[in-house]
Amino acid sequence: MDFGKLEKELHAAITAEERYWRENDAKFRAVNQKVETYEEFRDIVLASHLKPLEKGDRMDAIKNFEQPWNIHASKVKDQSRTESTEIKQNTKSIPKDGQEFFRDWKRYYKTTEDQYKFLIQIGGEQLKKIFRAEISYGLLGDIIKALQEHFCDSDSLQVIEVLESLTHANRFSLSVQFLSSKEKSHCVDVLKNLKTYFSDQGSTDMIDRLLNLEKLYEVKI
Repeated sequence: MDFGKLEKELHAAITAEERYWRENDAKFRAVNQKVETYEEFRDIVLASHLKPLEKGDRMDAIKNFEQPWNIHASKVKDQSRTESTEIKQNTKSIPKDGQEFFRDWKRYYKTTEDQYKFLIQIGGEQLKKIFRAEISYGLLGDIIKALQEHFCDSDSLQVIEVLESLTHANRFSLSVQFLSSKEKSHCVDVLKNLKTYFSDQGSTDMIDRLLNLEKLYEVKI
C-alpha cells in the first residue's frame, strides 16, 4: 500500500471539498446581494478563495505588486467583452430556447435600442420556437418596452409578428397578468402605432390581426 499516494489523494479530496463549500457559500451571498448581471455573480464565486487583509498585513511590504485583485475574474470579464462583440457582429447567432435568449438579452443587449434590433433580427417565426415552453418572468414587459421605444414604420410587419409569436408561449396569459400598468401602456402605444400604419396602408387583414392582439394582451386601443 502506497501511503504517500493515499495522503496526496486525501489532501486533494479535502481541498476539493473545501472549494465546493466555499463557492457554494459565495453563490448564496451573490443571490442575497441581488447582483444585476451573471458576470457579477460569477465574479463573486471566482473570488471566493480570496481572504480579507488582517490588521498586521501591510501592502507596502509587497514589492512590485501588479497582480490584479482577481485574475480569474479579470479573464472572465475580458472573455465576456469578446463574446459580446462577437455576438453583436454575428447576425446568425440565434438562441435555441428561452433560457439562452434570456441569458443573451441580459448579458449583451443592455439598451432598449440593442434589444429592439435583436428582436427584429430574430423575427417572429424563430421567437415562436424559442418561447415555446415559456417566457421568463419580467421579460415580456422588457420586450414590449423595447418595441415601443424604437418602433419604426418600416418594421411594422416584423413587430406584429414578434407580438404574435409571444402569444404562443406556454402560460402567456399569466405573463400578461404580471405586466405593470406602465408596460400595458407601452403595449397600447405599440398597437396604436401599428394600427395607424396599417390603416394608412388600407390593410384590413392586418387590422384584424391587431384586434386579436388587443384581446390577447388584454388592452384597449
